[in-house]
Amino acid sequence: MKPLVIGVGNRDRGDDALGPLVIDALRAICTVAETCIVEGDLSDLTLRWSADQDVIIVDAVMSGASPGDIIEIDAVAERLPNEGQLLSSHGISLADAIELGRLLQRMPRRLTVIGVEAYSFDGLTTVNPAVAESIPKVVTRINDLLAAADGQQTDVFHA
Repeated sequence: MKPLVIGVGNRDRGDDALGPLVIDALRAICTVAETCIVEGDLSDLTLRWSADQDVIIVDAVMSGASPGDIIEIDAVAERLPNEGQLLSSHGISLADAIELGRLLQRMPRRLTVIGVEAYSFDGLTTVNPAVAESIPKVVTRINDLLAAADGQQTDVFHA
């Protein structure tokens, strides 16, 4: 089964557009993974993957770091920080959606969360330059994760 890369975010809320923008970039160059964008409620997130799948989720977060800083969490091995530490602008937080999957025994084989520190989630604003600069770095990291999962030594992206 192909790996799945999920971009979480809302294109109309400033830095929250990060997840969809990363998926846009991936769709142009990646053929070895399925991609999807989740722009609203995350309560059905666990229904998008299967137990034998490698999943990567990209989301803009607010943890107190500098805008554009990238964090990576193995969400199978460890829990995401709670709502007070790592915030999402969706009805149910990403951490809560993943915990729901854990409770329902709907976790994928691998689940990596890549968070990029946001500056603002204000409506109808553009992505902060520091956050936008992180997009190629996130795409490169996804490439590395997909190659490692596939046991490849070369890029998995195809022009």
